[in-house]
Amino acid sequence: MSSLLADQTEKLIQFSRRQLWCVLIFLLGLGAAHLCDSLFDVRIPAAAHVALLIVIIIASAIKNPLDTKGIDFSSASPAMQALRNDELRQFAQSKAFRNGFFVLLAYPPVCAFALTGLGFADPLPFVVGSGTWAGAVVFLASLLWYDR
Repeated sequence: MSSLLADQTEKLIQFSRRQLWCVLIFLLGLGAAHLCDSLFDVRIPAAAHVALLIVIIIASAIKNPLDTKGIDFSSASPAMQALRNDELRQFAQSKAFRNGFFVLLAYPPVCAFALTGLGFADPLPFVVGSGTWAGAVVFLASLLWYDR
């Protein structure tokens, strides 16, 4: 029974890490597009948005994200409880939350000063949007780094 629980827990960890990597890569691409759209005077055409949507659909069709390979995701399953009660994972999550929070605190003043020198027309939406993006990216990258 113990080896079955360890196998289920290992599958849950691999599945969650794969999901976190996919979200991080998607956020990095979204941030790059937002940065190009905001800093340069070139607007991304509608065809590029449609192309991004097609790439996402093709990527999801290649590897079915709902293919769980028999993993029990119910909150009462012993593997999920073991994953949730893992002290090292909780420690990694708390450090990742702390890193993301500090980025959210430190980023807006630094970005505001940088954008003042660039002569940005309306910097507030850019500071808020990119600050939220930076906090999320730092959180996800920290979680993936600490939870090895």
